[in-house]
Amino acid sequence: MTEDLRREFNLQNVTIISALPPYPIENGKYIKTNAQFSPKEYIDNPVSYSSLGTPVFSNLQFLADEYTDVYGKVTSFKDITFNAVIMTVNQQKNIVTTQIQGRDGTVKEEIGMGDYTITINGIITGKNGHYPIDEVREFKKMLNANKALKVVSTYLQNLDVTNVVIKDYEFAQEMGGYSYQRFSINALSDSLQEIFLLNA
Repeated sequence: MTEDLRREFNLQNVTIISALPPYPIENGKYIKTNAQFSPKEYIDNPVSYSSLGTPVFSNLQFLADEYTDVYGKVTSFKDITFNAVIMTVNQQKNIVTTQIQGRDGTVKEEIGMGDYTITINGIITGKNGHYPIDEVREFKKMLNANKALKVVSTYLQNLDVTNVVIKDYEFAQEMGGYSYQRFSINALSDSLQEIFLLNA
């Protein structure tokens, strides 16, 4: 992995130090030991590995799909996976309140769960000195979909989120940054609804 880093970033005269802790962890504390061990003894199994060979423990994948736009054109997009992504999930409750004259406060009549509001910040990376134009173009096709998107993410699945609807998104340029594209997405969770037809 060290040689891959040197080649990718042209780091010929730089010392690369591993960021893994020197001892296994138990109850949040390092345990000193003389025994030889593998990092697998004290970390979760990665879901994948980055292009630099570093482990990825939580990524985000949008599954391939197709949609028909307002002009009747059918557009399809491939699976898109992001390893460099950070997500924030927020959920509010839907509460119906009623004010009663002569009483302090309100009566809470109905309480239900609202949609998850999901903020996704990530990076689309390209090779050194090359803007990821094809990856951004494919991503843009997916963002324009007029339907819920299927997502795979250990982080989101742990919160029972499997489908999202894109509200808005942003691509930002950054001074001195060319070989990557930062993006930000605001989305809402979506639950599949089943309709049962009863015979009259």
